[in-house]
Amino acid sequence: MATLTIPPTQQSTTATAAATTTPLDAPITTQTTPQTLTISLQNNTPSPTVYAYITGQTLSGGTLFILSSTGTTPYTFPSPITQTLTPIPSSLISIPLNPPSSPPKTVTIPRLAGARIWYSVGSQLQFFLNPITGQEQDGKGRGVALVEPSVTNESDVNYEKEWGFAEFTFNEYQLFGNVSMVDFVGRCPVSLGVIRDTGRAGDVQEVEGMGYGSGLDRVIDGLRQTGGDWEKLVVRRKQDGVVTRVLSPNSAVVMASQRGERLFSGYYDGYVRDVWEKYKREDLVVDTQNKWGVVRGRVDTATGLLTFPIPGSGTGGKITFGQPSAADIFSCSTGPFAFPPLPANPTEADLDVQAFRGNVGARLAAAFNRSTLLINPNQPAGEVISTFYKSNAVTNHYSRVVHENSPGGRGYAFPYDDVSRTEEENVAGTVAAGDPKVFVVAVGGGKVNFAALGTAGVSSAVTATGGAEKGEKRVATEDRGMRSGRGRVKRIRGLLRRAVGWVRG
Repeated sequence: MATLTIPPTQQSTTATAAATTTPLDAPITTQTTPQTLTISLQNNTPSPTVYAYITGQTLSGGTLFILSSTGTTPYTFPSPITQTLTPIPSSLISIPLNPPSSPPKTVTIPRLAGARIWYSVGSQLQFFLNPITGQEQDGKGRGVALVEPSVTNESDVNYEKEWGFAEFTFNEYQLFGNVSMVDFVGRCPVSLGVIRDTGRAGDVQEVEGMGYGSGLDRVIDGLRQTGGDWEKLVVRRKQDGVVTRVLSPNSAVVMASQRGERLFSGYYDGYVRDVWEKYKREDLVVDTQNKWGVVRGRVDTATGLLTFPIPGSGTGGKITFGQPSAADIFSCSTGPFAFPPLPANPTEADLDVQAFRGNVGARLAAAFNRSTLLINPNQPAGEVISTFYKSNAVTNHYSRVVHENSPGGRGYAFPYDDVSRTEEENVAGTVAAGDPKVFVVAVGGGKVNFAALGTAGVSSAVTATGGAEKGEKRVATEDRGMRSGRGRVKRIRGLLRRAVGWVRG
C-alpha cells in the first residue's frame, strides 16, 4: 500500500502490467459477485468542494483503469503516450461530490484489483501517465503506467494539497476494502460501509474513520508525547507552517533517505537481539492459518538465522529470516521480509515456497510492529490485543497512536495490520463481503449515512466483521504488491495475498 518511491525530481509511478490470477488465487467458493459495483460517495467534510477519483487494474489483463468523470464509463487514454509525465486533464477523471448534507454521488465500476478511491478537498488532484517501455498501447490502459500523488515526493504538484485515499479490490468472489493509513494520516479521513445484497434490512458493515481534523490533531499530540524521531513524522506546509499530514514511519524513512538522513537508525536493534536470543532457546510457533498449519522455528546458532522447515519438503527444505532493521519492520517488505527472486520459469512448488515464506513473514512483521514477540511465542494464536504496542517501549508508536484514536480501535496502520488471532478480533479497518450491493465511501470520516441510501432503520453500529456468512472469501488487496518500489517484489505480493491473509469459507 505504500507509494512507490523514486528520486524527488520525479513523480511516483504505479505499473499496471501485473497478472491478477494464478492457481494460488483459485476460487474456494461458488459465490459470484455482480459484474459491476455501485459506489456511493458521501461528503462528510465541511467543504462544498470535494473531488473523487477511482483507479485500479482490470481483472482481465491487469491493465490500468481510471473511471471517467461521467462516473459510469472508463477514461479513454490518448494513444500513443510518448512522453513521461503526460498530464491527464483533471476535468476528465475528477468526480465532484455533492455538498455536505446533500444526497451522495453514485458511480459504477467494473471488477478491479489493486484499486483506490482518491479524494481531495478544496482543489483537484493531478495525475500523469508514463509509457511502459516495450509494451504496445491500445488506448484502454495497456502499455501505460499511472503517476499518482505522493506524500514522499516534495516535488509532486499535489504534495501540499489536502487529499487521501481508501483501498479496495472487487473481484468475482468479494469486495474487500480498507481505510488505509499505511502511508500517512491526513486532515481528511474516510469511513467505509457496505450494504449487502441479502434481502435483509440492516445487513451492513461499517468502518468509521477518525473525525475530520480532530483525528489528525490527536495523532500529532500522541507522537509529540512519545518524542524522539516520532515527532519528525509531522509534516508542515512550508509557507505557513500548517500541519498537512503525519507520515507513517515507513514513509518518513523514505523521505529521510532521499535527504541523506537516517531516521529511526538502530531503533529496533536491541529488541531484535533479545528476540533472537529468546528463540535460540525455544521454539517460535507460527499458525499460518492456512494449508501449512502450525510451524515451529528457531534461530540456528550456526547461521544466526531464524529458520522454519517447509512443510512436506522432507528434511532439507527451509525458509530463513535474518535480523530485521527498523526500516524493514516498518515496511514489512525489505531485508528479511523481501521475497527472494523466483526462477525464470517458476514451478508450482516454487510459488508455494514463496507463499509459505510470505505467510510466515507477515506474522513475524506484525509481531515486530506490535512488539509482542518477547511475551508471546505463539503467533498469532496467542496474541492479546490489549498487549499490542504496550509490552515494550520499543514499538511502532505511529500504529499505536493511530489505533488509540480510531473509532473502535480499528485502523490500518502498517502493511500487515490485518494479521490477527481470529477474524472477529481483527483490528484492521476493513470491510469484506461476497454479496456487496453498495460500497459506501464517506469522505471526511464519521458515521456512514446508510439512511441516505434508502435503508432507513439500518444501524450504523454494525462492525466490519458483523453479518459475514459462510461462503464469503476475503482476499486482501493487491496494493501491497503493486505500489511499493522499496525492495518489494510487486507481482508476488499480489499473487500471494490469499496465502498470507485470512480466507473465509
